[in-house]
Amino acid sequence: MKCPDCGEDIEIEDWMDEEPFGCPYCGIILRLITNKDVYSDANDKRLVICE
Repeated sequence: MKCPDCGEDIEIEDWMDEEPFGCPYCGIILRLITNKDVYSDANDKRLVICE
């Protein structure tokens, strides 16, 4: 996934972990958010900046 702040690619090791973590390139604190669609059983995963 790409960091929403610096645009660098970040390797996600645990896709189920939603604990905040620091971007290894710019140091901003990020969180992996998972939205599950009940009807299609699809998961939408994205990185957001923690404030």
